[in-house]
Amino acid sequence: MASTALSRHAVASRLKGVYVIVGPAHTCGRSVLDITRAAIDGGACAIQLRDKASSAAEVLEAAAVLQRVCNESDVLFVLNDDPHLAAQIGADGVHVGQTDASVDACRAVLNEHQIVGRSNATVEEVRESLQQGADYVAVGAMFQSSTKLDTRPAGVATLASVVQFADVPVVAIGGINADNIGSIAAAGANVACVASAVTAAADPELATKQLLHNFESARC
Repeated sequence: MASTALSRHAVASRLKGVYVIVGPAHTCGRSVLDITRAAIDGGACAIQLRDKASSAAEVLEAAAVLQRVCNESDVLFVLNDDPHLAAQIGADGVHVGQTDASVDACRAVLNEHQIVGRSNATVEEVRESLQQGADYVAVGAMFQSSTKLDTRPAGVATLASVVQFADVPVVAIGGINADNIGSIAAAGANVACVASAVTAAADPELATKQLLHNFESARC
């Protein structure tokens, strides 16, 4: 394995436990920075900024701050669908969907150590993402999601199938909460990715801790 691939593998291998997506549309009026800090204090392994509404300048400002906070806490910081901004601020990586930029297109922009994650709803899409060289694969939606209504269902059975052959971290996503996260862990996911289960919680730090506890307990 080339040294650059080894470097990305080392970054992606830190994806274990709970991965939190943050954005101003789903924080119940609270700041994204405050939610991010609470999630980190609760044990999140990664933070993804997903902001489709703010201006480019506002996203840049928020991303730079979150990158610094995550770096200080040794937590991965990923940007949604913006490899150029990820490269500019030195984020740990970028996450893209099926209709976003390809993995190769992201690689052309990113620095050598920065990772690319890709969303998938089917086993066939996962295989394609792996062929493209994705550093992690997200599988979902696991359940009905309140923050992203246009997702396609994947389900726990698809997740369990992917775990059997994927050679990169497998991230379960979509509608995951403290009540159903155990089934995700039991299916073998390396990571449970959540949004509103943390960002809309009255106590985001406590919510993250509970999610992580339930996830790790189900994996034992």
